[in-house]
Amino acid sequence: MARFTFRAATTADLGTIADNLVAGFMTYRSWADVRWKPPDRLEMLTGLVQRFPRDGSWAVIAFEGREPVGHAAARPEHPGDVRPLGGLARLAHLFVREPYWGSGVAHELHAHIVDGMAQRGFEGARLWTPAGQARARAFYARRGWRPTGASDPSNELGVELLEYELEPLSLTPPTPPERRSLPARRGSAPA
Repeated sequence: MARFTFRAATTADLGTIADNLVAGFMTYRSWADVRWKPPDRLEMLTGLVQRFPRDGSWAVIAFEGREPVGHAAARPEHPGDVRPLGGLARLAHLFVREPYWGSGVAHELHAHIVDGMAQRGFEGARLWTPAGQARARAFYARRGWRPTGASDPSNELGVELLEYELEPLSLTPPTPPERRSLPARRGSAPA
C-alpha cells in the first residue's frame, strides 16, 4: 500500500489548508528575523475563502492515512490581481508538515500541481519563495525552477521573496525521489 494518498482539494478543505499554512509558516522562525510574526490563521482562511472559488485556484492535498501532511496550490497568474497573464500559472504555495520533510511527499505534491498546470493548458509557471528559505529554493532548483531576478522585499508576508519560473511545463508522472539503496548482506537474495 502506498504511504501517501493525494486528492484534489475542495472549498471544504480550506480549513485544512489554512492549518497546513500555519504549520509551515511556523518553521520560518528558524531563519526569519526574531521580530517576524507569521500570518494569522483566520486572516489566511478568509483570503482562501475569498479567492479559491473565484480566481481559478486549485489545490492538491496529501494524506498519510486520514492525516493531512501537506498541500500545493496554484492559480492562473494575475499580475497586480487583474486579468490573467496568458499561459502562466502561479504556484501559490507548497507546504509539507515538518515531520514529513524528506519523505518524498513534497516531490509528489510538486509533480501533481505541475501536471495540473500542464493539463489546464499553462505553458509556464512562476512562484515566490522566501530568500531565507534555502531548503525550499534548493528543492525548486532541483525541479528545474530558475530565478527570474525579481525580488519583493516589502510584502504582506514580511520576508524578502524571490521569484522563480518554470518553462516549459510538461506532464510528469509523480515518481518518488531517488533513494539510496543499501548493499545486500552477504548470503542474502536481492529484494
